[in-house]
Parts: sequence; C-alpha cells; structure tokens
Amino acid sequence: MPRLIVSDLIANGRIWLGALLIAAATGLVGAVVASDIETASAAGGNDALALYGISGTVAAFTVVTALIVVGAVTNLTVTLQQRGYALWQLVGLRPGLVRLVVTTQLLVVSLAGGLAGCLLALPLVKPLFRYGFSGSPELSALDPRLTPAGAVPVVLFVAVVITLGGFRGAGRAAHTPPLQSLREVEPPDRRMTVARWIGGLATAAVVAAIVATLPGTGLDTMAVPLMLISPLLAGVLAAFGPLFLARLVRAWTSLLPATASAAWFLARNSTAANVGRSTATISPLMVAVALAGGLYTANGAVGAPSGTLSTGSVVLLIGGPLLLAVLGAVATVFMSSRRRDRELALILAAGGTPALVLTAAAAEAVIYVGTALLLGAAAVATTTLIGAWSADMWTAAGVVPSLTVAALALLLLLLATVLPTALALRQEIPRVLAPE
Repeated sequence: MPRLIVSDLIANGRIWLGALLIAAATGLVGAVVASDIETASAAGGNDALALYGISGTVAAFTVVTALIVVGAVTNLTVTLQQRGYALWQLVGLRPGLVRLVVTTQLLVVSLAGGLAGCLLALPLVKPLFRYGFSGSPELSALDPRLTPAGAVPVVLFVAVVITLGGFRGAGRAAHTPPLQSLREVEPPDRRMTVARWIGGLATAAVVAAIVATLPGTGLDTMAVPLMLISPLLAGVLAAFGPLFLARLVRAWTSLLPATASAAWFLARNSTAANVGRSTATISPLMVAVALAGGLYTANGAVGAPSGTLSTGSVVLLIGGPLLLAVLGAVATVFMSSRRRDRELALILAAGGTPALVLTAAAAEAVIYVGTALLLGAAAVATTTLIGAWSADMWTAAGVVPSLTVAALALLLLLLATVLPTALALRQEIPRVLAPE
C-alpha cells in the first residue's frame, strides 16, 4: 500500500500539488494567528486583552474561510481522480482499501502542507505583526513569537480539516460503481447531503443569533459582529450551493444570447454542467468578495469613515483569509486544467479554432468571477441591510472593495485559465485526448 500511495501522488502531481498549496496556505495563515495568540499570552495585561480580541476575530475569519476553501479543494482533489479509483477496483482493490489509500494520501498531504506553512510563517510573523499594528505603538512594540507549541495545533487543524473534508469524497471514490466512474469522469455533485444541511442550517442559526444581539449593542462594539455576518452568509450560500448554483449560472449567463458568442456558449454550458468543479472555484471567490465587502460595510455602518481602516488593519484582519480564498480558487483551476485541456481539445477536433478555444477559456474565468461576485455581493448587501436596521446607518462602503477583489481575482483566473490553454494548444490533439 505505501508504494501505491506514493506512486499515485507522483502520477497525479498536478492535482495533489494544488491540495498541498492550499494546505500550506492554511498552515501559514493559521500560524500567523497562533503567533498573535502566543504573543498575547507572553505580553499579559491590557495588551494581551487587545491581542486576544483581534486574534479571535481573525481566527473566526480564518476558520470560516478554511472550511469552505479546503472542503471545496479536497472534494475536487478526489473527484478529479475518480477514473483512477475505478480502475483500482477493476484490478481487484477492495472498496475499503481504496478509501484507506485516499484518506492516507489526504493525511500525508495535509501534514506536509501544514508543516510547510508553519515554516514559511517563521520569517514572516515579525514583519507582518509590525505592519499590521503600525497604527498602535503599544502593540507594535511587542516581540511576536511562534514556537512549536503554537505550530503543532495549527498543523493538526490543517490535517483534520483536509482529511475530514475529503472523507465523503473518499467514500464516494470507494463505493461508486467502477463502470459509472469510467463513464462520468467528474460525477456532478448536485445533491444536498446531510452534512450540507446541518452545516448550512447551523451557520444560518449563528447568523440569526448574531443579528439578534445587535439592537442593544453600542456602535463602538457593533463593528466586530457585523464583520462576521458577511463571510458567515457566504458559508450558508456555499452549503446550499447544489440547490441553485447551476441554475444561477445558466440564468445570468443567458443574458448574452448563444448566437452572440460561440465561446460564451461553450463556457457557460461547461461551467453549469461541471457544477462540482465550478463550485470549487466559485465558493472561495465568493468568500473573498464577502470578506472584503463585509469588513468595509461593517466599518461604515457604525459611522466610521472609510479612511479609518488603514492598509495595515485590513491586512491584519482579512489579509490571510483573503489570500487563502483567492489561492483556493486559482488552485482549483490549476488542478482541473488537464480536464479542461481535454475538453478544449475536443472543440479543436470538432473544427473549432485556437482563437475560439482561448476565448472560451477566458469566458469561463469571467463566469466564475461573475457568479462569485453576485453571491458575495448578496452577502454584503444583506450585511448592509442588517447594519442599517441595527445602527440606523446606510452605507455603500463595501461596493468598491468587493469590486476590487473581484477584479484582482479575475486577473489571476485569466492567467490560470488562458496560459495553460495556450500551452495546451501546442500539443497534438491525439496526445491530449489519449488518456481518455
């Protein structure tokens, strides 16, 4: 079994590299939070109380983002290898052993990524701490620290989240009939599972509890709970995604008629049909939009001018979760690029031109970001309404940050889709389609 685990990790390096990248990013962000907590514990007094409050808020953002991003990436990791697992069963590997191999692979990758993230954090915690607290001389004077005692829980958190996030996918890999897996390389995940219902309803209940506490809260303390609402609402939308995501994609992309652009037609149908892959990319981007827009909306709802949020404060509060969310979206596109290359090769084989293929790849990135912006903006708009109800203050402060994050994400996704497609066009079509 060890030989099978290692050889499969190497053979599907592109897919596992994406999962490793997200594990490392989660470990890096978690290590920064752990460093703040360790620094607070060593400082004591009022400085510790302030640091505990800030690190608690950042930890909440990080946990919500990690659960959505890591879950999406982990499930995609298993789904993209469904054919391989089917072949394992056809040559005699028992379903239970398939599940054990997949789970072990997830554990190995998560431990390696979590450890790598903590090691990457070591030279970064001090400059990030100084930059984040540049507006607070008392806190910026503290000496940030990250010890093995703080790093171990982070590595374990990454391992648990990734392994549990892929548990259902590993079970599906083991118990899906091999012939079905060979027919459907990426089985669409359109069903609402018990875990999704529980997670979505529980998150909605947390949002309701936060909203219920707002009316009697002073403006000086209302900003923090308001900040949490937008990313939590994004979590609710991510949980219930199978109920509406494919329909939403088809609905808003139909605004451009199929006769207007063949590339847009191909991209919208591919995105809606491969909803499992699309969800893995859209969900992290939705969280990124909700984080940025929600932060500025909460700040504006309590009457604070937008200038009071310095760049250091933004980086301190949502910089890590934003990085994780955007990297998660890019990683999913990178991981599934081989499957996308085959689809585009089929277009060429059917008579499509290279220009059509490149335009379709770019249109796919636009659809991902456009859908994420619609969902993230809905979370931000809801936060605006809640802020107006509880603080009697209307604000549009979240519009520009949301659009800015969406624009940056679009640029990265265009690079992640168009460049690999351009490289794939240099290959011979039979060679690209051969693995099929």
